[in-house]
Amino acid sequence: MFYEHYRQDKPTKLGKWLGAGVDRQIFEFAQIQKGTSVLEIGPGRSTFADICIDAGAEYWAIEANEEMAAAIRKRSATVITAKVPPIPDMHRCFDVVVMNSVMEHMDTMTAALQLSEQVLAILKPGGRFVVYAPDYPNWQYHFYVGDFSHNYITSWRRLEGLLMSAGFTNIRCRYQSNVITGLPGFIVSVLASWLPFCVLDIVFPKNRLLHKLAKLQITFLRRVLIAGTT
Repeated sequence: MFYEHYRQDKPTKLGKWLGAGVDRQIFEFAQIQKGTSVLEIGPGRSTFADICIDAGAEYWAIEANEEMAAAIRKRSATVITAKVPPIPDMHRCFDVVVMNSVMEHMDTMTAALQLSEQVLAILKPGGRFVVYAPDYPNWQYHFYVGDFSHNYITSWRRLEGLLMSAGFTNIRCRYQSNVITGLPGFIVSVLASWLPFCVLDIVFPKNRLLHKLAKLQITFLRRVLIAGTT
């Protein structure tokens, strides 16, 4: 089953709380309101669906993992089980499309551009494409050891160029270290990159405590939150 290792690697309570905080920030950055139609690509176990539904938004999702897709359907959401690209034909358009920690999983630049162009095609006029992804200059080797399917290197400049090449305009962007933004977030991300837990997790791969600490370290590495408009 696709991405089964992620489904089985259960987050801690702290991890869930931090993840929910990021989802709320993405929700606000995307300017989602009651009645907004939202498509999330690759939601995983994200709480973003609950935030959208509670706010009165119309929430759809595309999720490749069958069991995680089934869990989201229980929240009264429309979920299509599929891998992207290509985006399956849903016979409708959306106000907002969100991808949280998905773009870096594209096999190549060509796949990332193809997916971005397909998102543009299913957005309404004035619609927004919101991407949250690792900032490779801060992540370095962590980008590859943290997930077997990380392929397309993401950064502020690369994501900005990707969205512009796909046809998006009015691009907004900011850095985040999990829920921490601005200069404090930048500083925290630099400190997180110096921590030893990921190295120790590589040396002692069976140690569950070190694995949890390595995940916490990665949680505070720098991300890029970017949005483009049709």
